[in-house]
Amino acid sequence: MSSYLLPIKAAILLFPLLAAVFTLPYILVQYRRYGALLMLRVAVVYSFILYLMCAYFLTILPLPPVGEVAQSTRPIVQLRPFQFVRDFLAGSGFVPGDVHTWLPAMKASTFYQAVFNVLLVLPFGVYLHYYFDRGFWSTSLLSFLLSLSFELIQLSALFGMYPRPYRLFDVDDLLLNTIGGVVGWVITPL
Repeated sequence: MSSYLLPIKAAILLFPLLAAVFTLPYILVQYRRYGALLMLRVAVVYSFILYLMCAYFLTILPLPPVGEVAQSTRPIVQLRPFQFVRDFLAGSGFVPGDVHTWLPAMKASTFYQAVFNVLLVLPFGVYLHYYFDRGFWSTSLLSFLLSLSFELIQLSALFGMYPRPYRLFDVDDLLLNTIGGVVGWVITPL
């Protein structure tokens, strides 16, 4: 769990600087357009920027030592769709017909990884539906593109800072993140 807290702490520390850079022009445009400063709009934009920073930091942090990455021989791409299901079934002891295996299976790391991938982009779908008034297909496409940007940054070895990618480009992450954005769009009216 501490590996998830580091990226969130980093995002919160950098947030004031980036929020100022991105929201000051937005505030000026809003003031010129409406003749007043609508605090709810500013708060939503601030929270959206914080969410995006946390999401990106969760996908790139923590940064491993460069020497460790250079010596790594792990695969860098996983292109088999639904591999996460096969991994879950193989490593969790889950048996669909046996209710006693369900709870222990939900404690498996393969289960958590899939759930966290869905939850990562769920707020994005909420923002797109609630604030940006996007439709279902637009939200699906934008959620996919956000997820693709996560994966491409990882595949680029953090824009060439590392000799090779230190995280796996996973087609299942694209699928699960996109589902998360769609779920966020669907539950927004609730």
